[in-house]
Parts: sequence; structure tokens; C-alpha cells
Amino acid sequence: MGTITINFLGGVIADRLEKKILLIITSFCSSLILIILGIVDNLNLETVSIVIILSTILGLISGFDWPVRSSIFTQFLDNKEQIVSAVSLNAILWQGVRIIAPGIGGFIIAFYGTQAIFYMSAVGFFIMGIIMIRIKPNKNLYGIEKKNSAKNSIFQETLEGIKYIYENKIFRIIILATYLTSFFGMSYLQLLPSFADSYKLTTRGDVSAQILGILLSSAGLGAVFGTIITSNLKSKINIGKLAFSANVIAIIFLLLFGITNFFINENNIYSNPWISYNLLLSLLFSFLTSTFSAIFMVCSMSILQLNVPDKLRGRVMGIHTITFSLLSVGALILGLLAEFFGSSIAVMISSILLIIINLYIFISKKEIRNI
Repeated sequence: MGTITINFLGGVIADRLEKKILLIITSFCSSLILIILGIVDNLNLETVSIVIILSTILGLISGFDWPVRSSIFTQFLDNKEQIVSAVSLNAILWQGVRIIAPGIGGFIIAFYGTQAIFYMSAVGFFIMGIIMIRIKPNKNLYGIEKKNSAKNSIFQETLEGIKYIYENKIFRIIILATYLTSFFGMSYLQLLPSFADSYKLTTRGDVSAQILGILLSSAGLGAVFGTIITSNLKSKINIGKLAFSANVIAIIFLLLFGITNFFINENNIYSNPWISYNLLLSLLFSFLTSTFSAIFMVCSMSILQLNVPDKLRGRVMGIHTITFSLLSVGALILGLLAEFFGSSIAVMISSILLIIINLYIFISKKEIRNI
């Protein structure tokens, strides 16, 4: 919740000051905190309070970093036709790291300890800061970035961004849809450990950890695949219609994922866990859910980037980046539903709700279909 709050402030700061300078500062600050974490870990000085304090500081830095990072890359493009490809490339990098990093990180931790991960992450942020110092924004697309005068208070400028989104029907619908999809839909990823628990008692022993890793990798690969598809779309395609069509399809596959794990054949899992139809269908549906969800997310972000006024870009994109924080908040609600009804039914309930909402938007909002 702290990161969500800071996203609003980060968006205002991104519009007031030069984004390149802000990104340099957040990169070096993140690097410094990670180095401190590594040293604390290396000297065995870690305590719950120290870890919470440093993690909180890192979260606050991220709250400023995300709005700047999501609004700055338009300054490095030659024309608006490159925005969809730029958003896709950014998503591919993020999704690719999500797949590769856990596997590589496990080996690094096993051989060199957790402190090595902190040091390597610190180096990555430090390199990012150095690159941002050397790189020069392209001024041809939006002109020279003008710093907003601080005549209004931060609160007033935050309200200005919220008011713009509220009064702009397309922005209001797109951002609300991404919020709901992250909150009720993609938060199912946080419940995957409960689905993997079905594989604890098999003829091969407890394979739940391996199954969880495979399910997460399947979802990650699907997201990368969907992003690659979107990056190759023609610039004249109707991305509004594509976005909500893809979102409805993604949620249908999520519903099928929930149904598959509701009707579990325990004998099949016990005898053949690696080739059980539950696992094979779960992998297929998680892959397809992430594929079409990635198409929706890239298209929706591209719509915002193509249409937002540059003077409000930081605030609008800062509000949009709350989407990624809502995944964890939504997992809390899904977890409560799972406590009463089970994980499968919780996923099915959220899927049906999202299908109804997105079909309503797709059918009734002509302006979205015509983007």
C-alpha cells in the first residue's frame, strides 16, 4: 500500500523535474540500499527490523522510480509509431527477467549465498544510472521537456492527474480495466502454491516445489510470447478492440484453469504426476492466460502512451503503474475466498466477474473499440 501511495507523488515529481535526472537518482539510491542489504547479510547482522526498514526504503524508491521509468522512454523515440514496439520491448525485458532470474538466482544462492544476489542487483542499478548519465533523450517527438512550475501544491497536481483521467472516458475505462484485471485476474499467480500442493503425495514423492516452478515458468513464457506477438503488430491495427478481445480470452482461459483444478483426479496425479491431465491442462491454460493477458497489458499501456499529454505523462503513468501493486492486494482477497471455498472456486468466481465486466466494456463502449 505504501508503494501505491508513493506512485501518486512520484508521478507529480516526474512531471515537475527532468525525468532523466530522477531516474539516475533512483537507480543509484536503489544500488546503495542493495549494497547495504548485501553487507548486512554478509556480516550476519540481519534482523527482522533491519530488513523491514531497508525493504521499506527500497519500496519507497520504487514508488518514485516506476512512474518515471514508464513515462521517460517516449523521449528516446523518433515517432509515435514506435510506441507499441517500445512498450512491448520493455515488457519483454521485464517478463524475461521474471522467468530467467529465479532459476539463475537459485544456483547463485546455493553456491555464493544470498548476499551475492544483493550485490549483483546493486551492480545492475548502478550500471543503469551510468547509462542514463551518458544517454541523450531525443527531443524530436515531444520537443524539449519543460519543467512544470511548482505554482500548485503536490496535492493539487495529483488531483489534476486524477481529474484528467476521470474526465477522459478512454483513459478512465482503460485504467479501471487494468486495475480490475490485475486485482481479480492475474493475482491468481499468488495462489499457485496452493494448486501445487496437490502434488505432495505421489509415487515420485513430494514434487510440489517442482510443479510450482513449472507453472510459474509456463505463465512467464506465455507472457513473453504474448508480448512478442504484440511487438510485431502493424501500427494501423485497432488496438482498442484487440486489447479487450485479448483480455476476455485471457479470462476465459483463467476460468478453464480454475475448472481444471477443481476436478482433480487424485489417482492420476498420484500415479503419474508429470503426465497427469491436470498438470498438462494447467500448464496449457496458464500459458494461454498469460499470453492474452500480456497482449491486453501492452495494448492498453500503448493506448495511454499514445494519447496522454506530455505535461501529464508522469502523473497518468504513475497512476497506471498502481496496476502492478494491485496484484499483491488482489491476492489477499483471493486468498480469503480460497479459505472459504477453495482456490479453484476463488479463481472461477473472479474470472466470471471479470468476463462480465470486460464483455460489457467491449460491447457498450464504442469509443474503445474504435481506438
